Amino acid sequence: MAEQARPTVRSRQVSGELRRLRKKAGLTSGEVGARLGVSQSKISRIETGAVGLRVEEIAAMLGLYHVPVTEREEILDLAREAANPGWVQARGPRLPDQWQALIEFERTATALWNYEPLWVPGLLQTSDYARAIIDGTAAQERTESELDTKVAARLGRQGILSRALPPELHVLLYEPALRVPVGGAAVMAGQLRYLLEVARRPRVNVRVVPVRVGPHPGLEGPFMIMGFDAEATLVYLENRVQSIFLEEEPHIASYRLAWDGIAARALPPNLSAELITRLAAEWSRLSEE
Repeated sequence: MAEQARPTVRSRQVSGELRRLRKKAGLTSGEVGARLGVSQSKISRIETGAVGLRVEEIAAMLGLYHVPVTEREEILDLAREAANPGWVQARGPRLPDQWQALIEFERTATALWNYEPLWVPGLLQTSDYARAIIDGTAAQERTESELDTKVAARLGRQGILSRALPPELHVLLYEPALRVPVGGAAVMAGQLRYLLEVARRPRVNVRVVPVRVGPHPGLEGPFMIMGFDAEATLVYLENRVQSIFLEEEPHIASYRLAWDGIAARALPPNLSAELITRLAAEWSRLSEE
């Protein structure tokens, strides 16, 4: 199959899963190539998305790695649709496949632009805040075990910010996100203090969009733009029933314009920090009443 100049989001996910599964099986790319009768460079190109995906080759690799049937079929279904741009997945009670994809794309991104209108982004949440928001937004009651799993998954994403060279993280927060009482006053005070702490890191930029600016593009909902060194930019969207990755250039351009429109209305970092500090103090006083 001809080499592809621009892997789709689906093919990037399949390639990443094959790389992860090979390492989990304790095999090198050379060993896999030898057992399957192909070159080591062919395995490397498959794992980096530098070559088109053949379902029969992927099936052979998954068999070699002893991947369970259900997981194997999920990966093969994704590979069969790898040429289609974009990726939409219905959300269920378990962590969706795209959640793992989001974690991997965040890990490999060099820059992230995250806009949130109603709550603090997952990459910047405290444990107490994350638990309260996950529990409070659930359509039905979750068990403690389910909450523990989802909170751990969300906090696990934050490891990228502690790397020696983390991605640039640009956050735009609509002011209501700082005022909605998630988990109570004490939780909010702790969350806003943590937000200030993280915002002081050199590769993190947090700005607040005040309510007084009136209508702006962010009123249409949250989004994250993910930039990469050698791969195409992605946009990640999430709602109650779907997770969506966008990759087509008109869609990316639209969200870049939306970001610019929101950023034009945001406070500069120093004034944003002043507002967050003032609100943290207010939440702290409320927690003592």
